[in-house]
Amino acid sequence: MNKYIIPIIAGGLIISATSCKKFLDLKPLDSYTENTFYVDEKGLQGGLVSCYDALQTDSLYGNNLLTLGEIRGDNVTDNDPGSGAGVRNSIEVFSETSANNILAASWQGHYKAIYRSNIVLDRAPGISMADATKNQIIGQAKFIRALSYFNLTRLWGNVPLVLTVQKTAEARENVRATSAQVYQQIINDLTDAVSKLPVSWADAQRGRATSYAASALLAKVYLYQKRYDLVVSTLQPLATAIYAGTVLSVVPQTTTFPSGMKTSKDVIFAVQYLNGGVKEAVNQDNRYRNNNNTNTISIPQAIFETTDNRRALVATTGTGARPGKFNSPVSNSTEISGDFPIIRCADVLLMYAEALNEVAYGNTEAFRALNAVRTNAAATNKTAATLTTQAEFRTAVYLERRLELALEADRWFDIVRTGQMPTIFPGIPAFRAIYPVPQAEIDNVNNKSGWQNTGY
Repeated sequence: MNKYIIPIIAGGLIISATSCKKFLDLKPLDSYTENTFYVDEKGLQGGLVSCYDALQTDSLYGNNLLTLGEIRGDNVTDNDPGSGAGVRNSIEVFSETSANNILAASWQGHYKAIYRSNIVLDRAPGISMADATKNQIIGQAKFIRALSYFNLTRLWGNVPLVLTVQKTAEARENVRATSAQVYQQIINDLTDAVSKLPVSWADAQRGRATSYAASALLAKVYLYQKRYDLVVSTLQPLATAIYAGTVLSVVPQTTTFPSGMKTSKDVIFAVQYLNGGVKEAVNQDNRYRNNNNTNTISIPQAIFETTDNRRALVATTGTGARPGKFNSPVSNSTEISGDFPIIRCADVLLMYAEALNEVAYGNTEAFRALNAVRTNAAATNKTAATLTTQAEFRTAVYLERRLELALEADRWFDIVRTGQMPTIFPGIPAFRAIYPVPQAEIDNVNNKSGWQNTGY
Protein backbone atom coordinates (compact mmCIF):
# COMPACT_ATOMS: atom_id res chain seq x y z
CA MET A 1 0.00 0.00 0.00
CA ASN A 2 1.24 3.50 -0.82
CA LYS A 3 2.78 4.79 2.40
CA TYR A 4 1.16 8.21 1.94
CA ILE A 5 -2.38 6.86 2.07
CA ILE A 6 -4.05 6.37 5.46
CA PRO A 7 -5.09 2.70 5.56
CA ILE A 8 -8.77 2.00 5.17
CA ILE A 9 -9.97 0.37 8.35
CA ALA A 10 -12.59 -2.33 8.76
CA GLY A 11 -15.75 -1.41 6.94
CA GLY A 12 -13.91 0.47 4.25
CA LEU A 13 -14.58 3.79 6.00
CA ILE A 14 -12.86 6.98 4.95
CA ILE A 15 -11.63 8.57 8.16
CA SER A 16 -10.97 12.27 8.64
CA ALA A 17 -7.48 13.16 9.78
CA THR A 18 -9.04 15.18 12.60
CA SER A 19 -9.75 11.91 14.40
CA CYS A 20 -6.05 11.36 15.04
CA LYS A 21 -4.56 14.02 17.34
CA LYS A 22 -0.98 12.97 16.59
CA PHE A 23 -1.23 14.06 12.95
CA LEU A 24 -0.40 17.65 12.01
CA ASP A 25 -3.44 19.80 11.27
CA LEU A 26 -2.91 20.24 7.54
CA LYS A 27 -6.43 21.21 6.48
CA PRO A 28 -6.13 23.24 3.27
CA LEU A 29 -7.15 26.87 3.74
CA ASP A 30 -8.45 27.23 0.18
CA SER A 31 -10.41 23.97 -0.17
CA TYR A 32 -13.57 22.52 1.26
CA THR A 33 -13.42 20.19 4.25
CA GLU A 34 -16.11 17.98 5.69
CA ASN A 35 -17.01 20.72 8.19
CA THR A 36 -17.17 23.54 5.64
CA PHE A 37 -18.84 21.68 2.74
CA TYR A 38 -22.01 20.27 4.32
CA VAL A 39 -23.35 23.56 5.63
CA ASP A 40 -26.12 24.45 3.17
CA GLU A 41 -28.44 22.95 0.59
CA LYS A 42 -25.85 23.20 -2.18
CA GLY A 43 -23.30 21.30 -0.14
CA LEU A 44 -25.84 18.66 0.84
CA GLN A 45 -26.88 18.15 -2.79
CA GLY A 46 -23.21 17.83 -3.72
CA GLY A 47 -22.73 15.24 -1.02
CA LEU A 48 -25.71 13.32 -2.39
CA VAL A 49 -24.13 13.29 -5.85
CA SER A 50 -21.06 11.69 -4.28
CA CYS A 51 -23.30 8.89 -2.97
CA TYR A 52 -24.48 8.12 -6.49
CA ASP A 53 -20.90 8.43 -7.71
CA ALA A 54 -19.81 5.67 -5.34
CA LEU A 55 -22.08 3.23 -7.21
CA GLN A 56 -20.30 3.97 -10.51
CA THR A 57 -16.85 2.81 -9.50
CA ASP A 58 -15.10 -0.35 -10.68
CA SER A 59 -15.45 -1.64 -7.12
CA LEU A 60 -19.21 -1.81 -7.53
CA TYR A 61 -21.39 -1.61 -10.65
CA GLY A 62 -18.53 -0.43 -12.85
CA ASN A 63 -16.99 -3.91 -12.75
CA ASN A 64 -16.66 -6.04 -9.62
CA LEU A 65 -20.35 -6.74 -8.99
CA LEU A 66 -20.56 -8.14 -12.49
CA THR A 67 -17.87 -10.63 -11.52
CA LEU A 68 -19.38 -11.48 -8.14
CA GLY A 69 -22.96 -11.67 -9.42
CA GLU A 70 -22.56 -13.20 -12.89
CA ILE A 71 -19.17 -14.84 -13.45
CA ARG A 72 -19.78 -16.71 -10.19
CA GLY A 73 -23.00 -18.04 -11.72
CA ASP A 74 -23.68 -19.97 -14.91
CA ASN A 75 -24.29 -17.19 -17.44
CA VAL A 76 -20.67 -16.07 -17.87
CA THR A 77 -17.42 -18.00 -17.64
CA ASP A 78 -13.86 -16.82 -17.04
CA ASN A 79 -11.58 -19.32 -18.76
CA ASP A 80 -8.33 -17.41 -18.34
CA PRO A 81 -6.65 -18.29 -15.03
CA GLY A 82 -3.61 -16.22 -15.98
CA SER A 83 -5.42 -12.91 -16.40
CA GLY A 84 -5.13 -10.49 -13.49
CA ALA A 85 -3.18 -13.04 -11.43
CA GLY A 86 -6.22 -15.28 -11.58
CA VAL A 87 -8.33 -13.35 -9.07
CA ARG A 88 -11.41 -13.35 -11.33
CA ASN A 89 -10.91 -16.95 -12.38
CA SER A 90 -10.68 -18.04 -8.73
CA ILE A 91 -14.17 -16.62 -8.19
CA GLU A 92 -15.34 -18.53 -11.26
CA VAL A 93 -13.96 -21.85 -10.00
CA PHE A 94 -14.86 -21.39 -6.29
CA SER A 95 -11.29 -21.15 -5.08
CA GLU A 96 -11.18 -17.53 -3.93
CA THR A 97 -9.56 -16.70 -0.60
CA SER A 98 -9.80 -13.80 1.82
CA ALA A 99 -6.80 -12.24 0.04
CA ASN A 100 -8.76 -11.78 -3.23
CA ASN A 101 -8.51 -8.11 -4.17
CA ILE A 102 -11.86 -8.06 -5.99
CA LEU A 103 -13.53 -8.95 -2.70
CA ALA A 104 -11.51 -6.35 -0.81
CA ALA A 105 -12.34 -3.60 -3.30
CA SER A 106 -16.02 -4.47 -3.35
CA TRP A 107 -16.25 -4.49 0.45
CA GLN A 108 -14.53 -1.11 0.65
CA GLY A 109 -16.58 0.29 -2.24
CA HIS A 110 -19.86 -0.53 -0.53
CA TYR A 111 -18.75 0.99 2.74
CA LYS A 112 -17.58 4.09 0.88
CA ALA A 113 -21.13 4.50 -0.44
CA ILE A 114 -22.45 3.93 3.09
CA TYR A 115 -19.99 6.42 4.58
CA ARG A 116 -21.03 9.10 2.11
CA SER A 117 -24.70 8.37 2.75
CA ASN A 118 -24.15 8.56 6.50
CA ILE A 119 -22.56 12.00 6.18
CA VAL A 120 -25.60 13.29 4.27
CA LEU A 121 -27.99 11.75 6.79
CA ASP A 122 -25.97 13.11 9.69
CA ARG A 123 -25.83 16.68 8.37
CA ALA A 124 -29.27 17.02 6.76
CA PRO A 125 -31.30 17.65 9.95
CA GLY A 126 -29.24 20.71 10.87
CA ILE A 127 -29.39 22.46 7.48
CA SER A 128 -32.04 25.10 6.84
CA MET A 129 -33.91 24.34 3.61
CA ALA A 130 -37.34 23.43 2.32
CA ASP A 131 -38.67 20.35 4.11
CA ALA A 132 -39.75 18.66 0.86
CA THR A 133 -36.29 19.02 -0.66
CA LYS A 134 -34.60 17.87 2.54
CA ASN A 135 -36.83 14.80 2.70
CA GLN A 136 -36.01 13.93 -0.89
CA ILE A 137 -32.29 14.13 -0.13
CA ILE A 138 -32.72 11.95 2.96
CA GLY A 139 -34.79 9.45 0.99
CA GLN A 140 -32.15 9.13 -1.72
CA ALA A 141 -29.32 8.71 0.79
CA LYS A 142 -31.28 6.01 2.61
CA PHE A 143 -32.00 4.24 -0.67
CA ILE A 144 -28.30 4.15 -1.58
CA ARG A 145 -27.36 2.99 1.91
CA ALA A 146 -30.02 0.28 1.78
CA LEU A 147 -28.87 -0.91 -1.66
CA SER A 148 -25.29 -1.08 -0.39
CA TYR A 149 -26.24 -3.12 2.65
CA PHE A 150 -28.44 -5.39 0.55
CA ASN A 151 -25.43 -6.24 -1.62
CA LEU A 152 -23.13 -6.61 1.38
CA THR A 153 -25.32 -9.13 3.19
CA ARG A 154 -25.96 -11.07 -0.02
CA LEU A 155 -22.22 -11.26 -0.61
CA TRP A 156 -20.96 -11.86 2.95
CA GLY A 157 -23.91 -12.63 5.23
CA ASN A 158 -23.10 -10.98 8.56
CA VAL A 159 -21.47 -7.55 8.10
CA PRO A 160 -20.81 -4.48 10.27
CA LEU A 161 -23.89 -2.27 10.51
CA VAL A 162 -22.50 1.27 10.49
CA LEU A 163 -25.16 3.97 10.64
CA THR A 164 -23.12 6.97 11.75
CA VAL A 165 -19.88 8.64 10.72
CA GLN A 166 -17.19 6.94 12.79
CA LYS A 167 -13.75 7.91 13.98
CA THR A 168 -10.91 5.44 13.64
CA ALA A 169 -11.06 4.18 17.22
CA GLU A 170 -14.80 3.57 16.95
CA ALA A 171 -14.46 1.71 13.68
CA ARG A 172 -11.81 -0.61 15.10
CA GLU A 173 -14.42 -1.80 17.61
CA ASN A 174 -16.93 -2.78 14.94
CA VAL A 175 -18.46 -6.24 15.06
CA ARG A 176 -20.53 -8.05 12.46
CA ALA A 177 -24.28 -7.68 12.76
CA THR A 178 -26.40 -10.68 11.82
CA SER A 179 -27.91 -10.78 8.36
CA ALA A 180 -31.36 -10.51 10.00
CA GLN A 181 -30.31 -7.27 11.70
CA VAL A 182 -28.94 -5.91 8.45
CA TYR A 183 -32.13 -6.78 6.60
CA GLN A 184 -34.22 -5.03 9.24
CA GLN A 185 -32.17 -1.86 8.81
CA ILE A 186 -32.56 -2.10 5.04
CA ILE A 187 -36.32 -2.39 5.50
CA ASN A 188 -36.33 0.62 7.83
CA ASP A 189 -34.34 2.73 5.36
CA LEU A 190 -36.43 1.75 2.35
CA THR A 191 -39.75 2.19 4.13
CA ASP A 192 -38.74 5.75 5.00
CA ALA A 193 -37.40 6.33 1.49
CA VAL A 194 -40.70 5.27 -0.07
CA SER A 195 -42.51 7.92 1.98
CA LYS A 196 -40.05 10.69 1.09
CA LEU A 197 -39.33 10.14 -2.62
CA PRO A 198 -41.42 11.14 -5.66
CA VAL A 199 -42.69 8.58 -8.16
CA SER A 200 -40.71 10.32 -10.88
CA TRP A 201 -38.32 13.19 -11.51
CA ALA A 202 -38.16 15.86 -14.17
CA ASP A 203 -36.05 14.84 -17.17
CA ALA A 204 -33.10 16.89 -15.94
CA GLN A 205 -33.10 14.88 -12.70
CA ARG A 206 -33.89 11.51 -14.24
CA GLY A 207 -31.74 8.77 -12.75
CA ARG A 208 -32.32 9.68 -9.12
CA ALA A 209 -33.99 7.12 -6.88
CA THR A 210 -37.79 7.25 -6.81
CA SER A 211 -40.44 5.86 -4.51
CA TYR A 212 -41.02 3.18 -7.16
CA ALA A 213 -37.34 2.20 -6.96
CA ALA A 214 -37.44 2.08 -3.15
CA SER A 215 -40.63 -0.01 -3.19
CA ALA A 216 -39.19 -2.44 -5.73
CA LEU A 217 -35.98 -2.89 -3.73
CA LEU A 218 -38.02 -3.29 -0.53
CA ALA A 219 -40.05 -6.03 -2.19
CA LYS A 220 -36.84 -7.74 -3.29
CA VAL A 221 -35.65 -7.74 0.31
CA TYR A 222 -38.93 -9.35 1.37
CA LEU A 223 -38.51 -11.91 -1.42
CA TYR A 224 -35.11 -12.91 -0.06
CA GLN A 225 -36.75 -13.35 3.34
CA LYS A 226 -39.57 -15.42 1.78
CA ARG A 227 -42.17 -12.98 3.12
CA TYR A 228 -44.29 -13.46 0.05
CA ASP A 229 -47.42 -11.72 1.32
CA LEU A 230 -45.39 -8.53 1.83
CA VAL A 231 -43.85 -8.86 -1.62
CA VAL A 232 -47.35 -8.98 -3.09
CA SER A 233 -48.70 -6.01 -1.15
CA THR A 234 -45.58 -3.94 -1.85
CA LEU A 235 -45.52 -4.65 -5.57
CA GLN A 236 -49.23 -4.45 -6.35
CA PRO A 237 -49.19 -0.65 -6.85
CA LEU A 238 -46.08 -0.94 -9.02
CA ALA A 239 -47.66 -3.66 -11.15
CA THR A 240 -50.70 -1.45 -11.65
CA ALA A 241 -48.45 1.43 -12.72
CA ILE A 242 -46.52 -0.81 -15.11
CA TYR A 243 -49.68 -2.07 -16.75
CA ALA A 244 -50.93 1.53 -17.10
CA GLY A 245 -47.73 2.37 -18.98
CA THR A 246 -47.61 6.06 -18.10
CA VAL A 247 -44.46 6.36 -15.99
CA LEU A 248 -43.42 2.70 -15.97
CA SER A 249 -43.84 0.00 -18.59
CA VAL A 250 -42.25 -3.18 -19.87
CA VAL A 251 -40.32 -2.33 -23.03
CA PRO A 252 -38.64 -4.81 -25.39
CA GLN A 253 -35.02 -5.31 -24.39
CA THR A 254 -33.97 -4.56 -27.95
CA THR A 255 -35.26 -1.01 -27.37
CA THR A 256 -33.83 -0.60 -23.86
CA PHE A 257 -30.43 -2.22 -24.48
CA PRO A 258 -27.73 -1.32 -25.15
CA SER A 259 -28.21 2.44 -25.44
CA GLY A 260 -31.78 3.28 -24.39
CA MET A 261 -31.60 2.92 -20.64
CA LYS A 262 -31.62 6.65 -19.97
CA THR A 263 -35.11 6.98 -21.46
CA SER A 264 -36.65 3.50 -21.20
CA LYS A 265 -39.80 3.21 -19.07
CA ASP A 266 -38.62 -0.30 -18.18
CA VAL A 267 -35.69 1.06 -16.14
CA ILE A 268 -36.76 1.99 -12.61
CA PHE A 269 -33.24 2.61 -11.32
CA ALA A 270 -29.84 2.33 -12.97
CA VAL A 271 -26.30 3.43 -12.31
CA GLN A 272 -25.94 6.21 -14.85
CA TYR A 273 -22.91 7.44 -16.76
CA LEU A 274 -22.63 10.59 -18.85
CA ASN A 275 -22.61 10.15 -22.60
CA GLY A 276 -18.94 10.48 -23.46
CA GLY A 277 -18.22 12.28 -20.21
CA VAL A 278 -14.66 12.48 -18.97
CA LYS A 279 -14.24 10.03 -16.07
CA GLU A 280 -18.01 9.46 -16.19
CA ALA A 281 -18.00 6.47 -18.52
CA VAL A 282 -17.24 2.87 -17.73
CA ASN A 283 -14.30 1.06 -19.29
CA GLN A 284 -15.45 -0.99 -22.27
CA ASP A 285 -13.70 -4.09 -20.89
CA ASN A 286 -15.98 -3.99 -17.84
CA ARG A 287 -19.13 -4.90 -19.75
CA TYR A 288 -18.25 -8.55 -20.36
CA ARG A 289 -15.82 -7.89 -23.20
CA ASN A 290 -14.28 -11.20 -24.21
CA ASN A 291 -10.54 -10.67 -23.93
CA ASN A 292 -8.78 -14.02 -24.29
CA ASN A 293 -11.74 -15.95 -22.81
CA THR A 294 -12.06 -13.73 -19.74
CA ASN A 295 -15.78 -13.26 -20.41
CA THR A 296 -17.31 -16.16 -22.30
CA ILE A 297 -21.09 -15.88 -22.41
CA SER A 298 -22.27 -19.34 -21.42
CA ILE A 299 -26.04 -18.97 -21.14
CA PRO A 300 -27.29 -21.57 -23.67
CA GLN A 301 -29.08 -20.14 -26.69
CA ALA A 302 -31.22 -23.29 -26.69
CA ILE A 303 -33.10 -22.28 -23.52
CA PHE A 304 -34.60 -19.32 -25.40
CA GLU A 305 -37.49 -19.78 -27.81
CA THR A 306 -36.39 -19.06 -31.36
CA THR A 307 -38.63 -15.96 -31.51
CA ASP A 308 -37.33 -14.56 -28.21
CA ASN A 309 -35.94 -11.06 -28.83
CA ARG A 310 -33.61 -11.37 -25.83
CA ARG A 311 -31.73 -14.26 -27.36
CA ALA A 312 -29.35 -12.34 -29.62
CA LEU A 313 -28.48 -9.85 -26.88
CA VAL A 314 -26.69 -12.57 -24.89
CA ALA A 315 -25.21 -14.59 -27.72
CA THR A 316 -21.68 -15.90 -27.32
CA THR A 317 -19.09 -13.32 -28.32
CA GLY A 318 -15.76 -13.67 -30.07
CA THR A 319 -12.43 -12.29 -28.91
CA GLY A 320 -12.55 -8.55 -28.31
CA ALA A 321 -16.34 -8.30 -28.50
CA ARG A 322 -19.01 -7.43 -25.93
CA PRO A 323 -22.46 -9.05 -25.79
CA GLY A 324 -25.18 -7.13 -27.60
CA LYS A 325 -26.91 -6.31 -24.33
CA PHE A 326 -24.08 -3.98 -23.30
CA ASN A 327 -22.52 -3.15 -26.64
CA SER A 328 -23.18 0.59 -26.49
CA PRO A 329 -21.11 2.91 -28.70
CA VAL A 330 -17.47 3.44 -27.83
CA SER A 331 -16.73 7.11 -27.11
CA ASN A 332 -12.99 6.58 -27.39
CA SER A 333 -10.58 3.66 -27.15
CA THR A 334 -11.20 3.01 -23.47
CA GLU A 335 -14.67 4.23 -22.54
CA ILE A 336 -18.32 3.62 -23.27
CA SER A 337 -21.35 5.48 -22.01
CA GLY A 338 -23.61 2.57 -21.16
CA ASP A 339 -25.58 2.64 -17.91
CA PHE A 340 -26.07 -0.42 -15.74
CA PRO A 341 -29.62 -1.40 -14.67
CA ILE A 342 -30.33 -2.34 -11.07
CA ILE A 343 -34.15 -2.46 -11.02
CA ARG A 344 -36.38 -2.90 -14.08
CA CYS A 345 -40.12 -3.27 -14.55
CA ALA A 346 -39.62 -6.80 -15.88
CA ASP A 347 -37.87 -7.75 -12.64
CA VAL A 348 -40.78 -6.30 -10.65
CA LEU A 349 -43.34 -8.33 -12.57
CA LEU A 350 -41.33 -11.54 -12.18
CA MET A 351 -41.00 -10.97 -8.43
CA TYR A 352 -44.74 -10.28 -8.31
CA ALA A 353 -45.53 -13.47 -10.23
CA GLU A 354 -43.21 -15.55 -8.03
CA ALA A 355 -44.68 -14.23 -4.79
CA LEU A 356 -48.29 -14.64 -5.95
CA ASN A 357 -47.56 -18.25 -6.87
CA GLU A 358 -45.94 -18.91 -3.50
CA VAL A 359 -48.98 -17.51 -1.71
CA ALA A 360 -51.32 -19.72 -3.73
CA TYR A 361 -51.00 -21.49 -7.09
CA GLY A 362 -53.45 -20.59 -9.83
CA ASN A 363 -53.69 -16.85 -9.24
CA THR A 364 -54.60 -15.23 -12.55
CA GLU A 365 -52.51 -12.18 -11.66
CA ALA A 366 -49.44 -14.40 -11.38
CA PHE A 367 -49.94 -15.63 -14.94
CA ARG A 368 -50.65 -12.08 -16.12
CA ALA A 369 -47.37 -10.79 -14.65
CA LEU A 370 -45.31 -13.67 -16.05
CA ASN A 371 -46.90 -13.39 -19.49
CA ALA A 372 -46.41 -9.62 -19.62
CA VAL A 373 -42.68 -10.26 -19.54
CA ARG A 374 -42.86 -13.12 -22.03
CA THR A 375 -45.10 -11.24 -24.46
CA ASN A 376 -42.69 -8.34 -24.32
CA ALA A 377 -39.94 -10.77 -25.33
CA ALA A 378 -42.02 -12.25 -28.18
CA ALA A 379 -42.17 -15.60 -26.34
CA THR A 380 -45.31 -17.72 -26.04
CA ASN A 381 -47.67 -17.26 -23.11
CA LYS A 382 -47.93 -19.69 -20.22
CA THR A 383 -51.30 -21.01 -19.06
CA ALA A 384 -52.69 -23.26 -16.36
CA ALA A 385 -52.66 -26.00 -19.00
CA THR A 386 -48.88 -25.70 -19.50
CA LEU A 387 -47.96 -24.94 -15.88
CA THR A 388 -50.26 -27.25 -13.99
CA THR A 389 -48.78 -27.04 -10.49
CA GLN A 390 -47.21 -24.54 -8.14
CA ALA A 391 -43.84 -26.27 -8.59
CA GLU A 392 -44.04 -26.01 -12.39
CA PHE A 393 -44.92 -22.32 -12.18
CA ARG A 394 -42.03 -21.76 -9.75
CA THR A 395 -39.59 -23.44 -12.14
CA ALA A 396 -40.90 -21.35 -15.02
CA VAL A 397 -40.38 -18.11 -13.09
CA TYR A 398 -36.84 -19.12 -12.12
CA LEU A 399 -36.04 -19.79 -15.78
CA GLU A 400 -37.67 -16.54 -16.87
CA ARG A 401 -35.53 -14.60 -14.42
CA ARG A 402 -32.44 -16.17 -15.95
CA LEU A 403 -33.56 -15.24 -19.46
CA GLU A 404 -34.77 -11.74 -18.65
CA LEU A 405 -32.07 -10.61 -16.21
CA ALA A 406 -29.07 -12.28 -17.85
CA LEU A 407 -25.82 -10.32 -17.37
CA GLU A 408 -27.46 -7.88 -14.92
CA ALA A 409 -25.47 -9.11 -11.88
CA ASP A 410 -28.40 -10.93 -10.34
CA ARG A 411 -27.93 -14.54 -11.46
CA TRP A 412 -25.61 -15.78 -8.69
CA PHE A 413 -27.81 -14.29 -5.99
CA ASP A 414 -30.89 -15.90 -7.54
CA ILE A 415 -29.15 -19.29 -7.60
CA VAL A 416 -28.39 -19.03 -3.89
CA ARG A 417 -31.75 -17.50 -2.92
CA THR A 418 -33.79 -20.18 -4.66
CA GLY A 419 -31.76 -23.12 -3.36
CA GLN A 420 -30.48 -24.15 -6.79
CA MET A 421 -26.78 -24.10 -5.90
CA PRO A 422 -26.47 -27.85 -5.14
CA THR A 423 -28.11 -28.71 -8.47
CA ILE A 424 -26.32 -26.20 -10.68
CA PHE A 425 -22.94 -26.58 -8.93
CA PRO A 426 -22.88 -30.12 -7.51
CA GLY A 427 -19.95 -30.83 -5.25
CA ILE A 428 -19.32 -27.19 -4.34
CA PRO A 429 -19.38 -26.80 -0.52
CA ALA A 430 -22.42 -24.96 0.80
CA PHE A 431 -20.27 -22.45 2.67
CA ARG A 432 -19.28 -20.91 -0.66
CA ALA A 433 -22.79 -19.51 -1.04
CA ILE A 434 -21.22 -16.42 0.54
CA TYR A 435 -17.72 -15.03 0.11
CA PRO A 436 -14.81 -14.88 2.56
CA VAL A 437 -14.44 -11.63 4.48
CA PRO A 438 -11.37 -9.76 3.17
CA GLN A 439 -8.43 -10.44 5.47
CA ALA A 440 -7.45 -6.76 5.46
CA GLU A 441 -10.74 -5.92 7.17
CA ILE A 442 -10.18 -8.53 9.86
CA ASP A 443 -6.65 -7.28 10.43
CA ASN A 444 -7.94 -3.77 11.11
CA VAL A 445 -10.37 -4.57 13.94
CA ASN A 446 -9.38 -5.09 17.55
CA ASN A 447 -11.57 -8.11 18.28
CA LYS A 448 -11.15 -10.52 15.38
CA SER A 449 -13.35 -13.24 16.86
CA GLY A 450 -16.24 -14.28 14.64
CA TRP A 451 -15.18 -12.14 11.70
CA GLN A 452 -14.43 -14.82 9.11
CA ASN A 453 -17.20 -16.84 7.49
CA THR A 454 -17.28 -20.56 8.25
CA GLY A 455 -15.21 -22.69 5.88
CA TYR A 456 -12.65 -20.05 4.91
